[in-house]
Amino acid sequence: MHSYSSAQMADFILKKQSDSAFSSLALEAARHELERDCDGELQLITSTVSALAPPSGESLVAKSTRLSAKGSDQQVCRVILSQLAEGSSKKRNVAEALCVFQVKEPEAQDQGADAEKAEKRANTGKDSLSSTAEMRRLQIFEGACKVIARHGFGNSTMREIAREAGLSVPLMYKYIKDKDDILYLIMTVNMQGMFTFFDNQEFNSGSPEENLIRAVDKYIDYIGDNRKYINLVYSETRSLSAENRMKVFDTERDFMRRWQAIIDDGVDKGFFRPVNTELLSNFIYFLCTVWALRHWSIGHFPVDEVKTALHEFVLTGLMKVEN
Repeated sequence: MHSYSSAQMADFILKKQSDSAFSSLALEAARHELERDCDGELQLITSTVSALAPPSGESLVAKSTRLSAKGSDQQVCRVILSQLAEGSSKKRNVAEALCVFQVKEPEAQDQGADAEKAEKRANTGKDSLSSTAEMRRLQIFEGACKVIARHGFGNSTMREIAREAGLSVPLMYKYIKDKDDILYLIMTVNMQGMFTFFDNQEFNSGSPEENLIRAVDKYIDYIGDNRKYINLVYSETRSLSAENRMKVFDTERDFMRRWQAIIDDGVDKGFFRPVNTELLSNFIYFLCTVWALRHWSIGHFPVDEVKTALHEFVLTGLMKVEN
């Protein structure tokens, strides 16, 4: 099923865009249903949306049903859009859509470049190529990042992502379930890259001050190499399902504990003044991430100047003041 949240629907109603929301969600749900068993490219012929009831500000859910035979040159899908009725716990159908697509045979794809890029990313810590499944998921990761960066998550289709990854849609569905699964894949691969990067560094070889400076420097370097993925994670987290969003938040909390351990060590050894280390670790992590999120504004500064400014800012708040 595909859905719009209650907040999104309230915004659509406010802007008088309910019909557009119905049509967009219906097309996305229809494509998702048909692409599972379709090797060709789906080209929309026509779609009709019939309103059955006035929309409310509740979340909108789409359920799709294939009406055509698998393998047919034309594919037809019916989509029912439903909401909870205001002041009721019962769902009601608010619109019905009929979407008709022409199936176009796919052009031959050169998968060599995509596989090479996926392997390169795997070898630099994004993931390991322990199996064909890992290779395929990394190809999907690369393709999805490109497509979503161009069009945004909501406007990206499974067909485009598969094409960019050099895979057929049915083959891609062997490794992911739906668009939410693709977005979660992007989040987890990116976060795993952070864990791998941090765990491979020697952050305990010097004084707590030196260790923290080293962590900041290395993380800024990591951000510089992976800025587009980090920006994508931050901009699209809200599009995840509630379940997957909480998984991502739990992973981030785990990453925070690595920063917190460095600060805890400094406090325990008397280098840093007593502070709320959980709070400070979150602050420092986010300050570093600004190098990606605000790169459009501060990207003209040399990276060494950025690092030095962070050192001074962070250590000023942490170091004990000598009497």
